[in-house]
Amino acid sequence: MGSNSEAVVHPYEMKPAFHAIKVREYALLLSAALLLSSLLIGFVLPRPAEGATQTATQTVTQTASPTITPTVTPTTQVKRFHLYATDGEVKLADGKRLYIWGYSLKNEPGTAILPSPTLTVNEGDKVEVTLTNIGPLGSHIKKLAHTIHFHGLDTDQANDGVPHTSQAILPGESFTYRFTATHAGTYFYHCHVDTIEHLQMGMHGAFIVRAKGGAPEDWTGGPRYDKDYVFLLNEIDPIWHEAVEKGETYDRTDYHPRYWTINGKSYPDTESDPATMVEGRVGDSILIRLINSGYDTHSIHMHGEHFQVIASDGRPLPAPLTKDTIEIAPGERYDILVKLTQSGHFPIHSHNIKDNTNDGLYPGGMHTMMMVSPALSDRVVNLTNGKKTAIIDGKSKPIAAAPFLQGKELYVPIRLLQEEVRFGMRQGAKAGEVVLTLKANELKLTAGSKNAVYNGKKAALTSPVQLLRGTTFVPLSVAVKYMGVKLVSSSAAEWRLKLPQLPPSPSTFPVKAPTTAEVGPADTTQAEPTTSGTDHTMHDEHGTKVTISATGFSVKELHVKAGTTVTWVNGDKQGHTVTDLDGRFNSKTIPATRSWSYTFKDVGTYTYYCSVHPTMQAIVIVDPA
Repeated sequence: MGSNSEAVVHPYEMKPAFHAIKVREYALLLSAALLLSSLLIGFVLPRPAEGATQTATQTVTQTASPTITPTVTPTTQVKRFHLYATDGEVKLADGKRLYIWGYSLKNEPGTAILPSPTLTVNEGDKVEVTLTNIGPLGSHIKKLAHTIHFHGLDTDQANDGVPHTSQAILPGESFTYRFTATHAGTYFYHCHVDTIEHLQMGMHGAFIVRAKGGAPEDWTGGPRYDKDYVFLLNEIDPIWHEAVEKGETYDRTDYHPRYWTINGKSYPDTESDPATMVEGRVGDSILIRLINSGYDTHSIHMHGEHFQVIASDGRPLPAPLTKDTIEIAPGERYDILVKLTQSGHFPIHSHNIKDNTNDGLYPGGMHTMMMVSPALSDRVVNLTNGKKTAIIDGKSKPIAAAPFLQGKELYVPIRLLQEEVRFGMRQGAKAGEVVLTLKANELKLTAGSKNAVYNGKKAALTSPVQLLRGTTFVPLSVAVKYMGVKLVSSSAAEWRLKLPQLPPSPSTFPVKAPTTAEVGPADTTQAEPTTSGTDHTMHDEHGTKVTISATGFSVKELHVKAGTTVTWVNGDKQGHTVTDLDGRFNSKTIPATRSWSYTFKDVGTYTYYCSVHPTMQAIVIVDPA
């Protein structure tokens, strides 16, 4: 075979294993015998007493991980991420400082970012997200439990991130969440401990599941896009943040945001953020993933174009809905696809009055821009049958191989098309196969074959691709149908073509993952869970026992003498902690009906709280003996 630098590969061949029919028969007989034996044994052996299974289950619940690990082989590939729960600070658009909580990629207190890192996987990936609670950098700040809830991903209970039904991750602890990304779509993740406060403090980030294999489709087999953007919408009440930082109480029904953000930024900072300001060319299809991770409803309006709403909450809509404004409620996600038809600079913003301000001043808030450049110019190419010269945009240019006519079909050298159309091209997995990337579309062609694959689906060609003397030639009919080439005019031996420019779209480039992301064999180990439990209360006439209920500690201010041992008894149905604000003692999780004791040796005032439910707070005042 002649050499072909464009398409020749050496495919890996694997021969299937075959078993003799007799071996199969013996295996079936053996299986039947084992099944019959197990049934007979079930009738003969004594059964455990009622309640024995329940007791064993309770023991396992307290000592082993509640996570149900997927059945995987050691060679199964998974996507791994490691996040660290901590605090940090950001600068708002008007220059003011804001104290936040969040998830960081660094094992370093004080490095939280707003919003938290975007995690991206593909449909079908097994996912492992390890959360380590490293606590805050700031002093005199409560060291609270945290979790991750994957909003909309429908994980099992053990991986749901709700502290009283799965596990709370206390300071110094780690836990690995495991699940399979079954549906391509737009999701987000957030802390579900004291959700109202933790979410407002900044503990949220986007979670994107791309189509199988990372194809630039909104869902597997769905609409293709040239670029995609994530708009994580939120709002900030600085009074809440200041109160948390200072350890002060505040009214959670008194919620008055002063800043509105897209990806943690308000206008004009949105225009200097490449992840928030949309850029494209006429002819591009832009996918915008809208996520409302806040508590306000927003009305998002686009100037210059109508868009199609194609998916909601991680699922495709039965039919697209054409709009220019969409209202998105708290927790909702919408995927909107816009086909750019005109160049210019067009705002994208909320149509709510307050959303466009920064601390009461206009303009600001939830406002960014869509910058659309003119389309790339078409190339006009004149070709002559059997001639190694082409006229391109009026200028003569030598070409490596001459086009030729076979029957009624003109064959054009693929290298000429690649140079002028500017599509991507690489060798395929099979001998003689080439893979073309035409903006966001993929076309697989094989020399000598009328069979092609376009965007993952089989396609029939009217004429086969040809490989002659190491050069691949494409029928003009293929270039017209799949590359957008137009036949302007033709004669017996000359053709005038108009070629669009179709360079590979950014959506076809590999996704840049957070620096802690890994792909590797599945890890079958699991972090130890935090134990949780159930609830009842007790009291002691000497006042050295404190009962923990669902809403607080039974003694808000306990006076004891130095040397006294105080016992806390958990009477609630879920776990709680007794954690000193200054870090002098920490019970970790006290399961339901269990107790924990601490001896106060030093005189002073001790403020303590539950790290899972931080509104539960009390003090112990220790007097001299």
